[in-house]
Amino acid sequence: MITEDHIIQDSIEEQSKIDLASLTDWWCKHGYDHENNRFYAEVDNGNIPAIDSPYVIIQRTRLLWYFSVLSQLQGYGRYEKYADIIYQEIINHFYDRNNGGFYWEVDACFNLSNNRKQIYAQAFAIYALSEYHSLSKNDEALAIAMQTFDMIETHAWDNPLGGYLEALDHTWNVLDDFRLSPKDMNEPKTMNTHLHVLEAYTSLSRIAKSDKVKESLERLLRLYADKFFNAKTEHFELFFDMNWKLKSDIVSFGHDIESAWLMQEAAEVLGDREMIRMIEKLSIKIADVTLDEGVSPVGGLRNEIENGRLDTSYDWWPQAEAVVGFLYTYKVTTDSKYKDKAHEIFSFIHKNVIDKERGEWYWKIDEKLEHVQSFSKSSAWKAPYHNGRMYFELLKMAGIAKG
Repeated sequence: MITEDHIIQDSIEEQSKIDLASLTDWWCKHGYDHENNRFYAEVDNGNIPAIDSPYVIIQRTRLLWYFSVLSQLQGYGRYEKYADIIYQEIINHFYDRNNGGFYWEVDACFNLSNNRKQIYAQAFAIYALSEYHSLSKNDEALAIAMQTFDMIETHAWDNPLGGYLEALDHTWNVLDDFRLSPKDMNEPKTMNTHLHVLEAYTSLSRIAKSDKVKESLERLLRLYADKFFNAKTEHFELFFDMNWKLKSDIVSFGHDIESAWLMQEAAEVLGDREMIRMIEKLSIKIADVTLDEGVSPVGGLRNEIENGRLDTSYDWWPQAEAVVGFLYTYKVTTDSKYKDKAHEIFSFIHKNVIDKERGEWYWKIDEKLEHVQSFSKSSAWKAPYHNGRMYFELLKMAGIAKG
């Protein structure tokens, strides 16, 4: 078995420290509205904020998660104030005190503008609140995380058929429109939401002394492997109807490799050796097909294949997930091809994805490796979550961050 300090090279460790500091500086300088003491909802590629943009719970919980984890690193305690600020915003403006759970959107004045309860969003709330509790020992944060867990289990779990439904209204009645975003299919069960519920329950299991949470996590991990993984293609399928009939033909390389390591993390938290071995074998298959089909000759991870057509661009987040996913696979296998590929993608990120002049990461790089300027640096779907988490995982492997 290899030791943690041999998973990454010293050069990557040092670069991760530098890049994490730069990422954090961008969010505290350009991503933060110092006059109104809150993070902007959107900032473009020129670092110009869009002050009238609405606030969406996904970005806000990801910000809470980031600054909660960051502030637990040695030497980063001064950033705890940002975690406190975003926590209060989420509790005061997104949390439904009457019915439980979290609303989707408020406008620029914090007036409620969309009260739907997307399960994907509830998962990110649990994920963020769990880390905030780890940081602050705030009992309210843990209590609300547990309440949100209970709401998901009570209202979103499909008891006869299994799986979590995508979307409910503010009183937890199932909606007709399940879509997480306009580009998604209107189907009740999706791999993406289950992935982030898995992620959330993993974090909650670490801090909550609850057999129910661990039982739900184990049930979800088994369902995730059984229902979403296609043993023939060795990819995860994305969209299903209520009866688990497949409704899509999309291959998402980023979601595949992200799943590979988050499943391992969940299994390790559960501590069942048989399950750990089963998930490790599955994760190796996922890493292999991602490496063979998804990584381009120039070292970046492609986005997806849909209707048989390969998307030849590179979004920021699959790159971050690929670095972590391949390093997790190297840790299990000791096969250097995975470590080498992780280092190659890390170099691709540093060369092509990070904006060295203005900070943060570009959303998208086209097939010519040119930056696509139409996507903002900060937005409803872009926060220091995928890229920040990559740095946290690299530092954890180097023995610097908590494990």
